[in-house]
Amino acid sequence: MHMMNGFGKHSHNLRVLAPVNGSEACEAAFKWSCDFAKNSKAELYAVYVNEVPLELPLNTEFAPGEGHGEQVLTRLEGIAESRKCKVNAQLLQARHAGPAIAMEAEDRNMDLIIVGIAHNQRVGAHPLGSTTSYLLRHAPCQVIIWRDSAPTPALAVR
Repeated sequence: MHMMNGFGKHSHNLRVLAPVNGSEACEAAFKWSCDFAKNSKAELYAVYVNEVPLELPLNTEFAPGEGHGEQVLTRLEGIAESRKCKVNAQLLQARHAGPAIAMEAEDRNMDLIIVGIAHNQRVGAHPLGSTTSYLLRHAPCQVIIWRDSAPTPALAVR
């Protein structure tokens, strides 16, 4: 007998992907992802994408410690450990983060992607940012957008 989980696939541990970039919004979304994964017994994966400029070869090797991504993933592994949540963290290299994250989600058969965005995020024609907009259009699974709360207006503080 096959049971269906809430994400419309055959029963197995949910597989959750949390793309991160070092922003406060992504870190907050990652903390929520840890709690969600722990409470739902999901497998949690974090991915940081080093975006390689077009003028460099895609297989460019960056010196150890040069990559911001390694620092971000190390910090998030510590956060996961403090929340008693297991995470599989991975550093990817690609031209653009959106397609790399969507392909990672497909390759790993993810059930859910949890994306963190800043409250006031505005990037050109993409009010959610180009990566989030890409994932909403092309992700092979469900996407949850975790948005920072609005700052308290200065006039509201008494």
